[in-house]
Amino acid sequence: MKARYLTFFSYIGTGLRSSEKIWLKEGRHYPDPQSVQGLMEIALLKFKSLNYPLFILSSRTDGGVHALNSSAHFDLEKYGGSIYEPNNITYQLNKYFFKNNISIYVKKCLRVSDDFNARRKAISRTYLYRLAVIKKDIVIPEYVSIASYIPIEEWKRCHFLRLHNFDIEKFKEGAKYFAGYHDFTTFKRFDKLQQHKHNRRTIYSIEVKPGRPTVTSYTHSQESIFDYWDVEIKGRSFVHNQIRRMIGTLISVATGKLPAEEIKVMLQVPSKYSWHPFIQNCPPDGLYLCNVEYNPEDLIYKPTGTSEEVEESLNSDSE
Repeated sequence: MKARYLTFFSYIGTGLRSSEKIWLKEGRHYPDPQSVQGLMEIALLKFKSLNYPLFILSSRTDGGVHALNSSAHFDLEKYGGSIYEPNNITYQLNKYFFKNNISIYVKKCLRVSDDFNARRKAISRTYLYRLAVIKKDIVIPEYVSIASYIPIEEWKRCHFLRLHNFDIEKFKEGAKYFAGYHDFTTFKRFDKLQQHKHNRRTIYSIEVKPGRPTVTSYTHSQESIFDYWDVEIKGRSFVHNQIRRMIGTLISVATGKLPAEEIKVMLQVPSKYSWHPFIQNCPPDGLYLCNVEYNPEDLIYKPTGTSEEVEESLNSDSE
């Protein structure tokens, strides 16, 4: 008997090429241990399902980006009239990842209707970008790297900045321009193959608030030389590199390289030519996919649901 499952899971993206497999001409059913999707499929093959367990992600992330709570759906077909129990799927997947030292943890699995699609049914996605800026009163000699002061627990988990002219109030002022419905072509990584794809997206909210280091009690007892900031962005979907380019733009605003009002122009004149080359695209280290939301009624299994072919959404989330 065949059943469709929705799973929620977390992962550390450091060392992974991306969350999604690269599709080859030979097809999609090939082992790819360098992506979250590929690792999930390798683990699901251990169930010896009658079908190939194609793992459809709700959200795509680049290499180095982390996820606190992502989601995906997959089908498993068991011989006879029974199905694989969701709790056992969760247990066996986590057992495999732990045994093989893979930084993926499955939170839960649940059976959903046969026509459920994790990507198209998502109503919102929330991302977090973590920044750590050196305090204004801290003076470090130019020949000394700030790496000497970064807690080892924060390695590849946060974006550290050595900018004494960083103004968080200017950063917050610039962030206000992103809220609402805009064309984010200027903030998308240019791709000739997809240059005519529409890039209009809605940012439901963008909040800048004080953060904190994820350190041990021993390290925390020492005085930190950084101010930590969390930038939380919620929307239905995002274009490729959008959030990292948004943060890079706001850093330019915070350091006085770009007036906050220029963000409005960059949104109103959506073009790769509206992008300022001095703006740096932020690294993936500080970016986290925090949550993917669904309508609760969509998660209820309905036996009357009909199966359908799995399709990739053209206007999918991509960060």
